[in-house]
Amino acid sequence: MPDIGMLELALIGIVAFLVIGPERLPSFFSEIAGFMRQGREWIQSIKQQFDAEKQQLIQPLNTIKEELNSSVEDIKEDLIPKKETKLEPTD
Repeated sequence: MPDIGMLELALIGIVAFLVIGPERLPSFFSEIAGFMRQGREWIQSIKQQFDAEKQQLIQPLNTIKEELNSSVEDIKEDLIPKKETKLEPTD
């Protein structure tokens, strides 16, 4: 959202008052508010759809990641000798 200060808002209000007129100004601003509300709802809907699609894509990847981590742990256990096991030197 653009950074609009109080002076800019006052200037927009004065121009709107001069162009639109005092009779139609409240209905104009209510229409603008309605458009902004619809835009926010539309953006929220898109975000929700995007998150749902992202979860559908991430779920199989997480499963694969867990399987790989489990395999790596198994390999580590097989390759790295345990502290209790002492290796005897062979001559």
